[in-house]
Amino acid sequence: MNGFHNIDLHIHSCYSEDGEYTPAKLVQMCVGAGVAIMAIADHNCVKGSQEAVELARHEHLRCYPAVEIDCTYQNTNFHVLGYDIQLESPDFGAIEQNVRKQCVDASKERLRLINRLGFTLTETELKAITAGGYWSEHWTGEAFAEALLKNEKYLESDILRPYREGGGRSDNPYVNFYWDYCSQGKPCYAGMTFPDMRDVIGIIHRNGGKSVLAHPGVNLRGNFERIDQLIPLGLKGIEAYSSYHTTETARWFLNKAEQFDLFVTRGSDFHGKTKPMVRLGCCGAG
Repeated sequence: MNGFHNIDLHIHSCYSEDGEYTPAKLVQMCVGAGVAIMAIADHNCVKGSQEAVELARHEHLRCYPAVEIDCTYQNTNFHVLGYDIQLESPDFGAIEQNVRKQCVDASKERLRLINRLGFTLTETELKAITAGGYWSEHWTGEAFAEALLKNEKYLESDILRPYREGGGRSDNPYVNFYWDYCSQGKPCYAGMTFPDMRDVIGIIHRNGGKSVLAHPGVNLRGNFERIDQLIPLGLKGIEAYSSYHTTETARWFLNKAEQFDLFVTRGSDFHGKTKPMVRLGCCGAG
């Protein structure tokens, strides 16, 4: 069981729109952190995983092919992880292209909504934040937070005060801003059309993989029992151990996995600067 603590199966690279490091750098970081089994599971993109699988072999690391796919169930957004997938499958390229086709319009809508809060951010400022990135045309809530918090015009903003040093949301300021303002149901949410969870599970399984519900304590906050509706869709596992989960939350989902004979995974959801309090290999209670 001790070896379980050397596992991190939820890592994001620069091939995620909110990730910082290259796959090569992450492989080296895993070596330094004592992670022996890893997976780069980028948002709607398998390129980072393709690079990491090959690089990890040279470092005697086990690296699982993986991806994290945005999907919906009954008008609620979720993330499903796919492991041991066939990375070369055109199915995953199609998923990436679907997101790319929508992200420009969604980003501009997000900018309009955020400026309605009293800011005057420009496209030029956002492009400076995302320049050179694989998803440079996609301005995430985290990118908006970075642009706002670095802009001296907004040093006295009441909206931003909780995300500055010493504020109640300053532990992971960029992603906390996203959750508070740009996630589903929040005032600056710009909707995109993601595939149904059943279809995503089917794609993963059709390509030899195993489907896992990512960080359920986040997406099911306030209604953990709703997972009973999701498991019959074909999920094979639950990410019970996550940097977002308390010991009690991890135990709750571990018991649920045992009840339905599902396997359990462990992942930090490491991104780099977007989530500074999340460290490689540190996956909450597990």
